[in-house]
Parts: sequence; structure tokens; C-alpha cells
Amino acid sequence: MRETRSKVDNIEYKISVIDQDIAWFNRKANSSELMAEYKETMKNWATDKADLEGKRKVLSTRLAETKDESERVIAEARQAEEEAARAYAQSVAWSDVEGEKKAAEAAQKAATNLSSAMENQRRQSLIIAAMDQEIETIDAHIEEAVQEILKAERAAVVVALERLEEQWDESVKELLNLGSKLYAAKRYMGREGMAFHRFHVSSQLESFTHWGEGDLITMSYKYSAEQIIDIELPDLDEVNKAA
Repeated sequence: MRETRSKVDNIEYKISVIDQDIAWFNRKANSSELMAEYKETMKNWATDKADLEGKRKVLSTRLAETKDESERVIAEARQAEEEAARAYAQSVAWSDVEGEKKAAEAAQKAATNLSSAMENQRRQSLIIAAMDQEIETIDAHIEEAVQEILKAERAAVVVALERLEEQWDESVKELLNLGSKLYAAKRYMGREGMAFHRFHVSSQLESFTHWGEGDLITMSYKYSAEQIIDIELPDLDEVNKAA
């Protein structure tokens, strides 16, 4: 049973590797189109995000103004009621009948205004609650835009990474050719010594592939002096033909 399970796991692993390879080749074949698509997606979501943030700013400003106005009206109405009550009490204390009458009228008016302000605050509280809910909805959409931007960004970086890995390996091969030619020239002049001591570079496409000084030395033997200076000298046959 354990052996069967092991075989199944091995098959599933091989299928997974094949799927990854297919996906890699598909991304390589369509890298330009994919990159353009991811960039367009990022730009579209970024535009939506900016628009939503603008709406949120306007709504937040209006919400703050509405709260401040509601609180201000209530505070002023309560202050007027308290002042009318103090004026009434003072009029009674000083037996000011006329003042008492005016203070009573002012107190009645202040009470009416406070009642009206409290009713207005009740209505405003519904508007404030609705604004808060709308801001939460906008925040959810902003977060969605952020996640979609990151999703497209990550996909684009994957494509860029894979192409950069290819470019790296191509550059490494060019470096190896240049390095081996340089080593051949140094050896010709008797200067090879420690020329490439501790030289080491790895492939980004093949996990266990790397090159060191020994590889440069081996590769350098393919370069003759003529190849180092990039010249073609006529050989004996060519001289005889010319004669």
C-alpha cells in the first residue's frame, strides 16, 4: 500500500512539473502580450482606486461637516436654554416681574429650539449612519482595487523575472566567452596567475549549473593567438595558390 502511494505521489509530482513547464513556455511565448495585459489591468484598477479615493474624501469631508453642524446646533440650543433659565432665576430672585416674563418667554423659545434641534439631530444621525455605511462600502472597493493591482503586479513580475533569468544566462554565456578569451590572452603573455581566482557564477535557469575558474581555463584553450587578436593569416596553400 505504501509503495503504491509512493508511486502515485511520484506520478503526481511529475505531472505537476510538466504543468509548470508548459505554463513557463506559454508565458515565454506570450510574454509581451501578457505584460501589456497586466500593465493595462494595473492602470485600470489604479484609475478606479483614485476615483474611489476621491469620492471617499468628498464624503468624509461632508460627514465631518454634518457631525460638527449637528453637534454645534445642539450645543447652542442647550446653552440658550441654560441662559434663559439663569435669567429667569435671577428675575425671580430680584422680584423683576418684567424680567421674569421675558425670561420665561426666552426659556420657552429655547426649549422649542432645543426640541427642534434634537429632532434635526435625530434625522442627521440617520444621514451620518448612511454616510458611514457608504464609506465602508467605498473602502471595500478600494481594498479590492489594491488587491487586484497587487495580483496583476505579481503576475507581471513573474513574467519579468523569467525573462530576466533568461537574459542573465545569456549574459553569463557571453561573459564566459569573453573571460575565456581574456584568460587565453593572459596565458599567452604568461600573466594568467590568479587572474580569475575565486571566479564563480551560476545559472538562473538550471539550478545545479555553475561555472568557475576551471571552466574558463578549459574554454580558453579553444582560442589561438590569431583568434585572440581576431586575424586570419594566409596558410601555405593560399600562398602557393597566390604564387
